[in-house]
Amino acid sequence: MFKIGEFSKITQISVRMLRYYDEQKLLEPCMIDNLNGYRLYSAKQIDQLNRIVLLRDMGFGVKDIKALLETWNSENIKITLMEQMKKTEENIQSEKRKLKQIQGLLSDLDNQERELTIEIIRKALPMQHVMSIRRIVPDYYYESILWKEFGEVLNNVRNIDKLQSFSIYHDLDYREKDVDIELCVVAEELNIPVKNKEVIYRQVEKVDMAACFMIYGPYDNISRAYKEFAYWLERHNEYQMHGENRQVCHISWCHTKNPEEYITELQIPLIYTSS
Repeated sequence: MFKIGEFSKITQISVRMLRYYDEQKLLEPCMIDNLNGYRLYSAKQIDQLNRIVLLRDMGFGVKDIKALLETWNSENIKITLMEQMKKTEENIQSEKRKLKQIQGLLSDLDNQERELTIEIIRKALPMQHVMSIRRIVPDYYYESILWKEFGEVLNNVRNIDKLQSFSIYHDLDYREKDVDIELCVVAEELNIPVKNKEVIYRQVEKVDMAACFMIYGPYDNISRAYKEFAYWLERHNEYQMHGENRQVCHISWCHTKNPEEYITELQIPLIYTSS
């Protein structure tokens, strides 16, 4: 038997944590000396303690750890670990988005003297036959994953990087989650078998007038370009936004590994008003 201090030294777990695990009934002393009240532990409890620490480090809370220890078997552990792995991956993506926001703010602070100028032109968008995939995705960042999935469908198409493609954002407002995105590849000459039932051939209708502007560099510049567009729209209040925005990636991650070389075109449908 080991006193709590001795057990702490052997297992390299602090006395404070051992007392906490005792309070939570995760790892109670195997006996308490009636004469002096010493908590006593045995070597057999080390495996149980190692499991507690491992599960804690994986992000499990006390309640979950207790349930796992009570029903410890390979099948239960596998199912629970797969669920925890999914949660961890989602948390990683969330933290990556936070990191991008921090980096973006730092960049804005470093470059607040430098203006990002855009040249807005008004033009019609022609009717086009496309092969498309449309899905409700968790957020806007998921679009790149959806493009990769779509790319697998188009894997047999020659010179795929030269095909004209664009995204349509079907929501008429900004969404924090459940974003309705459609990816389109102009399909005038495409005629390939599609095994994925989500992929369809359809006609994208003509837009009589859209405000179009190019954005050069990383996708982080898009929000700043929208800000400039807002000022343009206030100066030209004879126009209103009307319809679903489109985004054309002329040069993107599938063409270059350098985000500074990206060229993105935003196309925002407009209608003329009398005001």
